[in-house]
Amino acid sequence: MPRKRCEILCVGTELLLGDILNTNARFLARELSGLGLDLYYQTVVGDNERRLEEAVRRALLRSDFLLITGGLGPTSDDITKEVVARVFDRPLVMHEESLAALKRFYDTTRRPMPRNNEKQALAPEGAIVLDNPQGTAPGYIVEDGAGHAAILLPGPPREMTAMFRDKAAPWLRRFSH
Repeated sequence: MPRKRCEILCVGTELLLGDILNTNARFLARELSGLGLDLYYQTVVGDNERRLEEAVRRALLRSDFLLITGGLGPTSDDITKEVVARVFDRPLVMHEESLAALKRFYDTTRRPMPRNNEKQALAPEGAIVLDNPQGTAPGYIVEDGAGHAAILLPGPPREMTAMFRDKAAPWLRRFSH
């Protein structure tokens, strides 16, 4: 099996403008290297739907696996999942287990769940859903029939690191040399 090419795409205007340090890219680059997967590109794109879609489409032309961090939250500028679903031609569908987990999270905090948080329980149809015990945004692995996959991870480093190690790395390990 030929070596798999990976690409890291970090989403967030706060990263693009240097307001926060992009520790996610550093972590993922080291982890991918440790798995024996090739990494040739890293991209940072702001919270702009058109530019994010362009970056995802371009990355899939040159890479097998795209690891995307950020943009999975409940606000209007969290657009990663919607853009990836469109690129992979998948509708977003309610993932009932994710919705139940969100409701449990808010029950434990004794706060009502804001209605816009339901957005976080929408999943690209057919995606592998990665639960997030560290936060409210699940991650996803979206595959196409041509051997490409987008792995969507939350932006907060604590959540991203745990999800990558516990969920994404075991999936990727199948492709390492």
